[in-house]
Amino acid sequence: MRSKTCGDGEAPEKTFASGKGVDRPPEGAVQQRVSSGLQETSAAASRPDWDEYFMEIARVVASRSTCLRRSVGALIVKDTRILASGYNGAPAGLRHCLETGCLREERGVPAGERHELCRGLHAEQNALIQAAVYGIAIQGAVYYVTHQPCALCAKIMINAGIRKVVFQGDYPDPLALKLFEEAEVVLVRFGGSSCAKKEHRFAEIEQP
Repeated sequence: MRSKTCGDGEAPEKTFASGKGVDRPPEGAVQQRVSSGLQETSAAASRPDWDEYFMEIARVVASRSTCLRRSVGALIVKDTRILASGYNGAPAGLRHCLETGCLREERGVPAGERHELCRGLHAEQNALIQAAVYGIAIQGAVYYVTHQPCALCAKIMINAGIRKVVFQGDYPDPLALKLFEEAEVVLVRFGGSSCAKKEHRFAEIEQP
């Protein structure tokens, strides 16, 4: 069998020594490749973007929460790489609120107030502490959080050099919004099941 040289834009064609036949793939193989191409196109269309991807992971992290009021998950991400994660709950080695009960509920403390009256740490705090324990630099990173951060977490994140926060659920703490606005931190409100999201400066976000 010999092959003839193909010119520009011409596919190489193999002929048999007799010159009578052309070596071509069977019909089934062609159909199989076309079908595979359609599957790849469909998979690409359903592939999540980065915000959807990281927010879904943050929701899984939140499922580890031991808080009786609100399950929160947080990721610290830089250059599309996860640096650290955290969920809200009691410090390591201490009994969880699942065992002791909720101090805030017992005292009737509203959400967004008196953060010191709680056994647990917030998810954002635990993610940052994890990064510190393992010596991971997070300056310039992005936070993905299942809920809007509180003022306490906002101050910590600002000092850590976080420049952007992507969040989904609301939290009644308008001071956090003012702090982020002053620090020029960008906030992205993730749209949830519709995957709709819009990027703002905090100055453009309605204050509760």
